[in-house]
Amino acid sequence: MDQDLLGKILIASPGLEDFRFQNTVILICEHTSEVTMGLILNKPLHNFNTKELLKHLKIESNSISKAQSTFYGGPVHLNQGFIIHSDEIKYLNSASILNDVIITTSNEVLIDISKGTPPLDTKVFLGCAVWDNNQLDNEMLENSWIISNGTKDLIFSLNSELSLWNKCLLDIGIDPNRLVSYSGNA
Repeated sequence: MDQDLLGKILIASPGLEDFRFQNTVILICEHTSEVTMGLILNKPLHNFNTKELLKHLKIESNSISKAQSTFYGGPVHLNQGFIIHSDEIKYLNSASILNDVIITTSNEVLIDISKGTPPLDTKVFLGCAVWDNNQLDNEMLENSWIISNGTKDLIFSLNSELSLWNKCLLDIGIDPNRLVSYSGNA
């Protein structure tokens, strides 16, 4: 299994034309020769937080549990939930993304969220972004994405949508104000 992009961050280039991915920051959660799967870190679902999600799933929530944003993970499998969390608790169907960051689809973590006892850092997503064989490679050749290393702090950052995109670019020495939405060939 080729996991060389696992845990990396894709930062959308300004020239990326697909509106669903403009100004996105995506965490790569799986990367094989057949498929790449990632979650958009900076697209919160407005008016649908974790309390609403738990209610929709008929999971009782106590008053201790706090409402946090639920995120649009991408345009594929919109009815599927994915949870990224810190590694102090391990759940069924969990996989490591970074040394201290795990992804799971287990309902157990949602039950812990409802009780107010989730892992220290938790982010809940609906949907994901998926690229078929060589699709992501082609998009990178088209300069649609900038690759950076993922970190726990970045993944669980509370920065707003555009500010996380800006922060990621600034962290790798790119001034977002100097980027253009077109490219050329020499």
